Amino acid sequence: MLALLILSATLSAQGQSEISLPDFELTSTSGKIYSRDDFDDKKLLAIVFLSNHCRISQIFQNHIMQIKKLFAQESISIIAVSPNYEDAILPDELAYSDLGDSFEEMKKRAERKKYNFPYLYDGKEQYLTKKIGVKITPTVFLYDKKRNLVYEGKIGNHETPNRMEASDLFQNIVENLSGTSGKIKRTKVFGTSIKFQDDLPIAEKVRARNARETVKLTQADERKLSFYLTHKTYKPKLFYVWQAEDKECRDNLVKLSSVYKIFRKRGLRVFTVCISNMDNFEKALDHLKQSQMSSINFMVSGHEIGPLIKVAPKELQQITPFFRLIGSDGKMLIGGRGEISSDRLRIEIIKALQPQ
Repeated sequence: MLALLILSATLSAQGQSEISLPDFELTSTSGKIYSRDDFDDKKLLAIVFLSNHCRISQIFQNHIMQIKKLFAQESISIIAVSPNYEDAILPDELAYSDLGDSFEEMKKRAERKKYNFPYLYDGKEQYLTKKIGVKITPTVFLYDKKRNLVYEGKIGNHETPNRMEASDLFQNIVENLSGTSGKIKRTKVFGTSIKFQDDLPIAEKVRARNARETVKLTQADERKLSFYLTHKTYKPKLFYVWQAEDKECRDNLVKLSSVYKIFRKRGLRVFTVCISNMDNFEKALDHLKQSQMSSINFMVSGHEIGPLIKVAPKELQQITPFFRLIGSDGKMLIGGRGEISSDRLRIEIIKALQPQ
């Protein structure tokens, strides 16, 4: 569950009219290292604390890029900072994103969205995050030429993120470029709580609890498979068909276990179907236990796989392994054989979970 919070941006410990930007040195997704000195020639510097998995951060991505374009000829810079200690993020807190907050995933997000601003990583040491005292993403800090704070708070109205007249960031940039702004302005922010290293024990307890979940394997027949394949759940279903001898078996089951734990609270149902005879029951169950695959797991004999053939991707050269994502309306969505791409699968699951 995402920790959506409303937090006052007031800094009670510092009531002065001038709060200076600390020095920093952070690596961007392009590999370039940025510091405060790199922006000395700019009249304004906006630092947006953004995170991949935060729904509100995602809503404002295009807005930030549009503001960057609008002020391309002005003496301002906009940079984004990812502040989360990624190991402290709980699995279900990733359920609204195709990507987590690791540096590698930041690079993927920047590439996919074609960010036109530097995206900097502060998730390990969290130096700038702690120094500034930010607790929620997204939060923006706007600094003047002397790098004193002039605005702190929300980017804009998350219900109308594309309207510039509803953008607090846009309005404060305009005011400060024209010299009409006075004392520091602050607004309340709405978004997701930042995860710090101190939050790691909670995440470790959750992962340990997940590892203790019961893993079951049930024998099924053609009738039972047909029921689960066609029964309407009004949520997407993911089927994975495999054999213990598949070379991709272990890696695929580990990936699916991770995907299941991320999206199950949003309603995704995951079914694994091992095609084998009962002589291999213990071997198949051991694979599932090693992968912490606590979804619904079936074993079927080869002559009972008729319903599976109907949902198998057409490009199959052999029956296993393959997966098929089925939409809440029963429509066949993506499918594939061999090694599973977690990135591709998560993108499609996110789409399938969107309200119709």
